[in-house]
Amino acid sequence: MDIDKLGKNELAPYKVKANEYIKDKKKSLNLLNEALQKANTHRGTLGQTWEKLQLLFEVFRDWINGNYKEMPTRSLLMIVLGIIYFVSPVDGIFDYIPFAGLVDDAAVAGFVISQVSAELEQYKLWKHKND
Repeated sequence: MDIDKLGKNELAPYKVKANEYIKDKKKSLNLLNEALQKANTHRGTLGQTWEKLQLLFEVFRDWINGNYKEMPTRSLLMIVLGIIYFVSPVDGIFDYIPFAGLVDDAAVAGFVISQVSAELEQYKLWKHKND
């Protein structure tokens, strides 16, 4: 699946919001904090997805802070889209449904990670050099 084809599925409403966040770093920081809070609250339920989400959150934080500028806009858009979907309580499966509410969030996170895996590998190399 390609980000340009997202208008044909359930992620389409999040694409517009993602563009808004990319244009407003203060708003992006609030989104990141909300995502971190949700992820930490559901850490046990998220399993391996928790670690993958942490990588998305790290690259997003470094982009917000201006530390990492190598992320292509298209990939950044995809990451933000995934984070918006993750924090949204009303998405494919409502988050108030125990366990099942996080299944679709984890699936979308996995999809996003697969779409930006090359960029995440570049980020990890950059982070290793700059730690």
